[in-house]
Amino acid sequence: MPTEKDFLNQFQDNLAFFFNEAVEINLTNLRQCGFWIKTMNHQTMAAEIRQKRTDRGLPAPPVMICSVTNRCNLKCQGCYHRSQERQSGIELTSERFGRLIDEASEIGTRIIMLAGGEPLLRRDMLEAAAAEKGTLFPVFTNGVLLDTETTRFFKKHRNLIPVLSIEGDRQRTDEKRGTGLYDTVESAAQVLRRNKMFYGLSITLTSDNFDQVMDPEYLQKYYDQGCRLFFFIEYVPATEKDIPSCITAEQRKKLPVINKLLRESIPALYITLPGEEEQYGGCLAAGRGFVHISATGDVEPCPFAPYSDTNIKNSSLTEALDSFLLNRIRNNHHLLKESSGGCTLWENKDWVEEQMDVRKSLSA
Repeated sequence: MPTEKDFLNQFQDNLAFFFNEAVEINLTNLRQCGFWIKTMNHQTMAAEIRQKRTDRGLPAPPVMICSVTNRCNLKCQGCYHRSQERQSGIELTSERFGRLIDEASEIGTRIIMLAGGEPLLRRDMLEAAAAEKGTLFPVFTNGVLLDTETTRFFKKHRNLIPVLSIEGDRQRTDEKRGTGLYDTVESAAQVLRRNKMFYGLSITLTSDNFDQVMDPEYLQKYYDQGCRLFFFIEYVPATEKDIPSCITAEQRKKLPVINKLLRESIPALYITLPGEEEQYGGCLAAGRGFVHISATGDVEPCPFAPYSDTNIKNSSLTEALDSFLLNRIRNNHHLLKESSGGCTLWENKDWVEEQMDVRKSLSA
C-alpha cells in the first residue's frame, strides 16, 4: 500500500514533469527558454528543501495561493469569493507579504498563485512578488486593468505570469462577467501576444461548457494567440442549488484522457484543479500540496474552504502550517472524499466545521 511519502513523491514527480514540459515548449524562444531553465533549477532546489522537511514530518506545500485583495472591479454572477461574504478587515501589507514570500522560500514553497478579488488592484503586492525572482507567481486576472503600463511591468518581471480568466465563448463569458468582458480578454490576449509574453488562460469548467472548452479547436484558437498555459478550474458551487453546474462524474473521468490528447496535439501546459486527488491519497489542501492565505491574512486549507484558526499577521508561515485545523485536515486527508462539486472540503464542510468547534472548545 502506498505511503504518504509515496503520494507526495508522486506530486513532486508531476511538478518536475510540468517544468520539463515548460522548457520544451519554449525551445524556439531563447529568452523564455532561459527563464524556464532557471525556474526549473529553482524548483529543483525547492523540492530538495521540501523533501528534508517531509522526512522530518513537517508540512511543506509546493504551492501557496494568496488572495491579495478582497476588492474587485467586477461583479461576476455566481462569484464564489463574493458569495462567501467574508468579514471586512485590514488586508495584508505589502511588507508582510514580502516577508511571507521569504518564509515560503525557506520551506521550499516556490509557486505562489496570486488571486483576489482582482490582484491588479494591489500593485504593491505585485511589486513585492516581482522582487523574489526565484519564485513563480501566476497572477489570475479578469484582464480589465491589463493596460500598456501593466503589460510592460509583467514583461519586465517574467516570474509574474498573467493568467486571463474566461468562461468559454462570448455568450457565457459576458453573461457571467458582464457585457464586453469577452472582448476585453480577447484584446488582452492579443496585447500579450504582440509583446511575445508567456501567459495563461483560466477556464472555469462547468457541466454546461465542458464540451466546448475542452474541444481542441477552441483551445487551438488561444494557442495561436500565444497562450501556452491552460488552467481548467472545476466549478465549486456557492450553494446547494448551484450543484447542477458542477461537472458530472462522467465528465471528470474524461479529464485525464482529454488532457493527454491535448498535450499530444497542442504543445502547451495544462493544469486541472483540483485534479485527480485520488492519485495523491486524497485532499491536497491544508499544506499537503497547497495552502491558502486570505487577503486579511487568515491561513486557510484552500480558497473554497474559508475556515481558519490562525492568521499570518501574528504568526510565521511555519507556525501557521502547524495549526490545529490544518493538522486535523492533513491527518484525515484519506477520509475526505469528493463525489461532486470539485472540492473535497466543500463536500465535507460539516466535518470541517466540527473541527473548528473542537478547536474553540480547546481554547475555552
